[in-house]
Amino acid sequence: MRDLFRLSRYHWLALFLAMSLCAFATAFLSFQLVNIAMANLDFILKHGLMGIADGGLLQFLSILARGLLIVIFYFCFKGMEAELLQRWRSIGRR
Repeated sequence: MRDLFRLSRYHWLALFLAMSLCAFATAFLSFQLVNIAMANLDFILKHGLMGIADGGLLQFLSILARGLLIVIFYFCFKGMEAELLQRWRSIGRR
């Protein structure tokens, strides 16, 4: 299991494709996230406890989960980007 997270063992093309998928997932999940979060906050502030009981809290938690997923995909993207850049720079030193 420990070997699974060592990015240096994977082929560069597989890393590039996985990095592309992470970038796409980050962009797709973050699309309109700020607008949805602001509308949810406005709904909760406008309706108070009734807004929370009507699903405002559940939507807020789903927005937080979506934000956490975005951060995870972004960190995966940056890790693979760093590995690919390190490999590319080492080619010039040979």
